[in-house]
Amino acid sequence: MKTTIKILIPLMILGLLFLTRCEKEKKDSGLPTDGDGNAYDTVVIGTQVWLAENLKTTTFRNGDPIPLVTDNSQWESMTSLAYCWYNNDPTTYKNTYGALYNWYAGRLDFLCPVDYHVPTKDDWITLLDTLRDSPDSVKQSFNTIQAGWRDRYGDFRAGPGCWWVSSPPYDWNSGYRTTFSFSIGAMPNVVGFSVRCVKDN
Repeated sequence: MKTTIKILIPLMILGLLFLTRCEKEKKDSGLPTDGDGNAYDTVVIGTQVWLAENLKTTTFRNGDPIPLVTDNSQWESMTSLAYCWYNNDPTTYKNTYGALYNWYAGRLDFLCPVDYHVPTKDDWITLLDTLRDSPDSVKQSFNTIQAGWRDRYGDFRAGPGCWWVSSPPYDWNSGYRTTFSFSIGAMPNVVGFSVRCVKDN
């Protein structure tokens, strides 16, 4: 028994040192990092620098948590911040697709890493104008992953990627969003979409 304990203690210490080193390397990588410590690849498109991945943070960059809402009726009635994972399955969807946020959370700049913000309509229009005349390799670099979305009733819908726009709401209960085809329109605030951040000027 004593021999087992003697072996386990050094292994535990090595494990802690390894995790500490990995965390330090991630923070020292220079990549933008969210409130959870997730680091993101970036892509330069024209004059803009975008995250090359959808956000997957569960906290704002000041450390405040975002409520996780899995229940459909609760999601439908939300008038404040909320996020979820597609099909309520983070194991399958978190790392590849990111989280889905309602408009109350998805429009807030401090959801993004430091020096980044939720794109405005003008940001999306600038991106669209750049991509329109760009080769396919540049268009593909944005990584328009089809992450699906969550409707106002809490049901999950497969389909093209949709991202929130931080510009003022379309009306009292709708926010702007852009789609896989980069068309900008209005959707109810309680819908769950992805968030993709762009670097501050």
